[in-house]
Amino acid sequence: MREKCRDPCPGSCGAGAQCNVINHTPVCTCPDGYTGDPFTNCYPKPPPPPEPVQADPCNPSPCGSNTQCKDGVCTCLAEYHGDPYSGCRPECVMSSDCPRNKACMRNKCGDPCPGTCGQDALCQVANHIPMCSCPDRYTGNPFVSCRPST
Repeated sequence: MREKCRDPCPGSCGAGAQCNVINHTPVCTCPDGYTGDPFTNCYPKPPPPPEPVQADPCNPSPCGSNTQCKDGVCTCLAEYHGDPYSGCRPECVMSSDCPRNKACMRNKCGDPCPGTCGQDALCQVANHIPMCSCPDRYTGNPFVSCRPST
């Protein structure tokens, strides 16, 4: 410049840029780890986005009560019925959940007669309740035992 050797870099590059002289000409570049326009401004490169975390489709659970979740699919637990997304329930909770000739026993509808009446007695279920009686020509306490009439 004006026949004097002078460094052409000062004032040629933007903030944070590096200047190298090639054939008496300033060449501006952003340093490693930086990006931008080296003639105006170089700034640090943003970190790479984190690897996406594999989401657990069962957490939080999309399922209702008494269910299990596997890979986002809900199923009722054994002995339970219903819509697994709103909630599963046992076959019965009260005897009124069963047909009139059955009763709810351990969450299942079943015959309430076995073990209820005495020996030789008859058992009929009326509105979920076992009714014991002695057969015709028999007498006694139907809850204990019935014996032939004499």
